[in-house]
Amino acid sequence: MSVAIVIVAVVLLGGIVVVAMGRGGELARDASDEPVAADFESWADVASYRPPAALLGYHAAATERALQLISRLIADRDAEIAWLRSRLHDDLQPESADPEGQPAPAARAADEG
Repeated sequence: MSVAIVIVAVVLLGGIVVVAMGRGGELARDASDEPVAADFESWADVASYRPPAALLGYHAAATERALQLISRLIADRDAEIAWLRSRLHDDLQPESADPEGQPAPAARAADEG
Protein backbone atom coordinates (compact mmCIF):
# COMPACT_ATOMS: atom_id res chain seq x y z
CA MET A 1 0.00 0.00 0.00
CA SER A 2 2.77 2.43 0.88
CA VAL A 3 4.51 1.63 -2.42
CA ALA A 4 1.38 2.72 -4.33
CA ILE A 5 1.28 6.02 -2.42
CA VAL A 6 4.95 6.65 -3.23
CA ILE A 7 4.37 5.91 -6.92
CA VAL A 8 1.37 8.26 -7.05
CA ALA A 9 3.39 10.97 -5.27
CA VAL A 10 6.28 10.60 -7.75
CA VAL A 11 3.92 10.76 -10.74
CA LEU A 12 2.21 13.86 -9.34
CA LEU A 13 5.54 15.51 -8.60
CA GLY A 14 6.75 14.69 -12.12
CA GLY A 15 3.59 16.23 -13.58
CA ILE A 16 4.07 19.37 -11.54
CA VAL A 17 7.67 19.68 -12.74
CA VAL A 18 6.63 19.23 -16.39
CA VAL A 19 3.95 21.91 -16.09
CA ALA A 20 6.31 24.26 -14.25
CA MET A 21 8.84 23.92 -17.06
CA GLY A 22 6.21 25.14 -19.53
CA ARG A 23 5.60 21.87 -21.32
CA GLY A 24 2.10 21.30 -20.00
CA GLY A 25 0.24 23.27 -22.67
CA GLU A 26 -1.88 26.37 -22.22
CA LEU A 27 -5.34 26.95 -20.91
CA ALA A 28 -7.94 28.10 -23.40
CA ARG A 29 -8.76 31.79 -23.20
CA ASP A 30 -12.35 32.93 -22.89
CA ALA A 31 -13.75 35.08 -25.65
CA SER A 32 -13.96 38.72 -24.65
CA ASP A 33 -17.35 40.07 -23.68
CA GLU A 34 -16.43 43.42 -25.23
CA PRO A 35 -17.93 43.80 -28.72
CA VAL A 36 -15.83 44.98 -31.67
CA ALA A 37 -16.86 46.92 -34.78
CA ALA A 38 -16.88 43.74 -36.88
CA ASP A 39 -19.72 42.44 -34.70
CA PHE A 40 -22.09 45.03 -36.22
CA GLU A 41 -21.78 44.89 -40.00
CA SER A 42 -25.48 44.69 -40.84
CA TRP A 43 -28.87 45.43 -39.34
CA ALA A 44 -29.25 41.72 -38.55
CA ASP A 45 -26.08 41.82 -36.43
CA VAL A 46 -27.47 44.76 -34.45
CA ALA A 47 -30.88 43.12 -34.07
CA SER A 48 -29.43 39.82 -32.88
CA TYR A 49 -26.90 41.31 -30.44
CA ARG A 50 -27.47 40.30 -26.85
CA PRO A 51 -25.31 42.01 -24.22
CA PRO A 52 -23.53 39.68 -21.82
CA ALA A 53 -25.41 39.04 -18.62
CA ALA A 54 -24.11 40.13 -15.24
CA LEU A 55 -25.23 39.35 -11.73
CA LEU A 56 -28.01 41.92 -11.95
CA GLY A 57 -28.99 42.79 -15.52
CA TYR A 58 -26.38 43.33 -18.22
CA HIS A 59 -22.63 43.89 -18.13
CA ALA A 60 -22.56 47.70 -18.19
CA ALA A 61 -19.18 48.24 -19.88
CA ALA A 62 -19.86 45.80 -22.72
CA THR A 63 -23.34 47.22 -23.27
CA GLU A 64 -22.00 50.79 -23.36
CA ARG A 65 -19.29 49.77 -25.84
CA ALA A 66 -21.87 48.07 -28.06
CA LEU A 67 -24.08 51.16 -28.06
CA GLN A 68 -21.11 53.37 -28.97
CA LEU A 69 -20.19 51.09 -31.87
CA ILE A 70 -23.77 50.96 -33.12
CA SER A 71 -24.16 54.76 -32.95
CA ARG A 72 -20.86 55.25 -34.82
CA LEU A 73 -21.98 52.76 -37.48
CA ILE A 74 -25.30 54.57 -37.93
CA ALA A 75 -23.60 57.99 -38.09
CA ASP A 76 -21.13 56.75 -40.72
CA ARG A 77 -23.91 55.28 -42.84
CA ASP A 78 -26.02 58.44 -42.48
CA ALA A 79 -23.06 60.53 -43.66
CA GLU A 80 -22.53 58.21 -46.63
CA ILE A 81 -26.24 58.38 -47.56
CA ALA A 82 -26.19 62.18 -47.35
CA TRP A 83 -23.08 62.33 -49.56
CA LEU A 84 -24.62 59.97 -52.12
CA ARG A 85 -27.85 61.97 -52.16
CA SER A 86 -25.94 65.21 -52.77
CA ARG A 87 -23.99 63.55 -55.59
CA LEU A 88 -27.22 62.29 -57.11
CA HIS A 89 -28.81 65.74 -56.78
CA ASP A 90 -25.79 67.35 -58.47
CA ASP A 91 -25.84 64.81 -61.30
CA LEU A 92 -29.57 65.32 -61.94
CA GLN A 93 -29.30 69.13 -62.16
CA PRO A 94 -29.62 70.38 -65.78
CA GLU A 95 -26.69 72.25 -67.27
CA SER A 96 -27.06 75.94 -66.45
CA ALA A 97 -27.17 78.55 -69.20
CA ASP A 98 -24.99 81.66 -69.42
CA PRO A 99 -26.61 84.92 -68.28
CA GLU A 100 -27.00 85.90 -71.96
CA GLY A 101 -29.19 82.89 -72.59
CA GLN A 102 -26.46 80.93 -74.33
CA PRO A 103 -26.00 77.29 -73.26
CA ALA A 104 -22.99 76.45 -71.14
CA PRO A 105 -19.77 75.57 -73.04
CA ALA A 106 -20.15 71.87 -72.30
CA ALA A 107 -23.69 71.90 -73.72
CA ARG A 108 -22.53 73.83 -76.86
CA ALA A 109 -19.75 71.28 -77.43
CA ALA A 110 -22.26 68.42 -77.19
CA ASP A 111 -24.61 70.16 -79.68
CA GLU A 112 -21.78 70.79 -82.15
CA GLY A 113 -20.46 67.22 -81.98
